[in-house]
Amino acid sequence: MLYKIHFLGALLAWFILLFCPLLSYGQEEEAIENIDYYNPNVLEYSDKVYQENIKTVLFHIEDDPLSNPVIPLNGNFQLQLTFDDLEGENSNYTYQIIHCNADWQPSNLSPFEYIDGFTEEAINNYSYSANTLQDYTQYIAIIPNSFTKITKSGNYILKVYEDGNEDALVLTRRFMVFENKLGIDANLLTANNNRYFRTHQRLQFSIFYSGFSLVNPLSDLKVHILQNGRWDNAITDIQPVFFRDKTLIYNHLDRTLFEGGNEFRYFDLTSLDYLKERVEAADTIEESHHVFLVEDVARNKTQFARFQYNYNDFNGKYSIGIYRSTFRNLDADYAYVHFFLPLEKPLTTGNIYIFGAVSDWRINPDFQMRYNHKKKQYEGQVYLKQGYYDYQYVIVNDGKSAIDYTSLEGSYFSTENDYQLLVYYTPFGARYDRLVGFQSINSLR
Repeated sequence: MLYKIHFLGALLAWFILLFCPLLSYGQEEEAIENIDYYNPNVLEYSDKVYQENIKTVLFHIEDDPLSNPVIPLNGNFQLQLTFDDLEGENSNYTYQIIHCNADWQPSNLSPFEYIDGFTEEAINNYSYSANTLQDYTQYIAIIPNSFTKITKSGNYILKVYEDGNEDALVLTRRFMVFENKLGIDANLLTANNNRYFRTHQRLQFSIFYSGFSLVNPLSDLKVHILQNGRWDNAITDIQPVFFRDKTLIYNHLDRTLFEGGNEFRYFDLTSLDYLKERVEAADTIEESHHVFLVEDVARNKTQFARFQYNYNDFNGKYSIGIYRSTFRNLDADYAYVHFFLPLEKPLTTGNIYIFGAVSDWRINPDFQMRYNHKKKQYEGQVYLKQGYYDYQYVIVNDGKSAIDYTSLEGSYFSTENDYQLLVYYTPFGARYDRLVGFQSINSLR
């Protein structure tokens, strides 16, 4: 009898050793699937939404919805923040402005050194949606304003939080305030290297500082370049090749190369009653709107021309509003937008994501495409507000953080892009980085 007990005990132990790792692995997979990507406790100094009920965050120069959030110091320009709360109630939101250095880390300045007036302010301008299946409350904040004036140039983070609790993060947005202290002359050229001649765009530029006192321009200035206002592929900390007569020359052969990319894909969601551009079908299912886009294709050189010349894209941005409405933003409803990208086989080394300003230029799990083996296509579903959208497909390979922008989209020198040059000034002993120069150019104009 004792022998049988020992035998059963050994058998049970063997069973646990054999199958518990499998159970553990299954539990680990479930845990991975249930990761909360909207962690309210981690502040990021970048564009991010921290709560799932917050949608359609727009931040731009007032009355210019496709502009980048960059304004001059002591000018008349203001920035407008707009976002929707899908809970559809009146919540207590507050914004705070944080000064950052050129590397998007908080500077050593206290709020009273860069803000004249209130250092934080409640967002009291809100309106309710009308005639929509999805109820939401739209909030609007304007900065700077008569109560909050910005007195220093540089990088800034606009932080919105809830119920007076700074840890209850709602969203963050980057913006910049610049001084016109330097002259900038920039040109777009082809790459010198034959390898990149057809695929990349090269910036050559000069900085003139005759009217600005610089003790050591080589160490005191930092130059960053953005493509289409994005920070995910920015080129930073560029040094001049040489200088003469108070002019810094940035004639790099490879340091200022950008992938030209491709013109952005697009779809028109301004109507749910009529099928607009690149919309195949629309339906209402279980009291929710569903929109099914025309099938996309992995773009190559033969497919490039029709995307480039048949329309003007928004360089990855989107515009909100509906067709023929007085209250374009508040009458705009939400819909599940279905994306389709046929591929003969699924990727074995990574995942595909819908990408652009619509995803905050981030790799967001809500924008991941899933492979349908039966239909041999990748499929995605994103809950979006009515408007006109740009987007692209990108790949993130397993175990890597780098984003592959071109395998599905291609890259071409002739693609139309906007570029922004930012010049920061930090003399010895300074406590923050001043943004003393800003210039924007277009690759075709």
